[in-house]
Amino acid sequence: APAPLLTHCARRRQTSNERSSSIRSHRASAQRVARAMANANDDASTTTTPRMTTEEKFAFDLRGFVVVRGVYDAEQVRKMNAAIDARESEIVERKGRLRLGGEAGDPLAGDGTTGRADLGGMLSWKNGDATLFRSVLAHERLVPYYHELVGEGYRMDHLPLMIQQKTGADGFVFHGGRMNPDGSWCQELAYTCEGGRMYNQLIGVSVALSDTEPGDGGFCILPGSHKSMFPCPQEILEYKSHQDLVVNPKMKAGDVLFFTEAATHGTQAWTAKHTRRAVLYRFAPSTYAYGRSYYPTWPDGTEDGMTDAEKAVLQPPHHIRLDRTTLNDRGGVAGTQTRDDFKKEHDAKVFGNKYF
Repeated sequence: APAPLLTHCARRRQTSNERSSSIRSHRASAQRVARAMANANDDASTTTTPRMTTEEKFAFDLRGFVVVRGVYDAEQVRKMNAAIDARESEIVERKGRLRLGGEAGDPLAGDGTTGRADLGGMLSWKNGDATLFRSVLAHERLVPYYHELVGEGYRMDHLPLMIQQKTGADGFVFHGGRMNPDGSWCQELAYTCEGGRMYNQLIGVSVALSDTEPGDGGFCILPGSHKSMFPCPQEILEYKSHQDLVVNPKMKAGDVLFFTEAATHGTQAWTAKHTRRAVLYRFAPSTYAYGRSYYPTWPDGTEDGMTDAEKAVLQPPHHIRLDRTTLNDRGGVAGTQTRDDFKKEHDAKVFGNKYF
């Protein structure tokens, strides 16, 4: 081939190589930028705004519960226990027909005499004793879980309850579950997951004030039962059959357990030498109510001195677009989605009320 043609081909190869090198350089640069942005996003998610992790979402969808470790430190746990100790005379032991573990000799009946003990009212306690119990409503470690599990505008549905079990105290026959005993769907406790998002009609949130090792007793659950298409057989509900299906999670004082009420759960008799304590809360979506302690108002003193964020969690059930105050993932007030005045004025003319 003539020399000029070789020179032209060489130039074309050189230009092509330079272009490829430039493209590779740009790609590498873009990849570095993407990695940096991803790292920045990861850092932001772990250091600025807490999130329910992908692993936790998978675990909750699979098993129906998840434990958040170390939400409250040892000093906070001590203060909560001290506030309970100061009201020891108000703790009510369940006896006779109030016992929850079945007849003497049953697997959940404990020693047949000692009953579970209950205490309420902690949201209205004076002298600062309510502060830590109220913090559960809008705690920055917990709000992301509320948002993931029951949604924006979530609300407290039941008054919190301190549960105490001394050695030998009975448990609680298993209950809850996706299906009613007659095989019909239990809509009021329903769980579903659609489009990568979980929906719960009602969740339990239990703050551990003592340690639990598997086998000690206390809270237990049938993992995966929130997806069962069959009602739980009575022999399993009474812990008389297929005990291998039941999990008694390890808990440290200060941990917080989230579980869906759609999962069959209960309480095992307490066998450890120390006393078990946990404070149980329940939360629901903004539009749903199972309990009715909010109606017509919460008990006297419940809201006195609460933060605006905590008060927001005590709003009655209604949709967030109807002037409902919501929280951000840090547990602060995000704002209120306000219904337009002209719509409220119209409703007032039609219904005699600014809300339909």
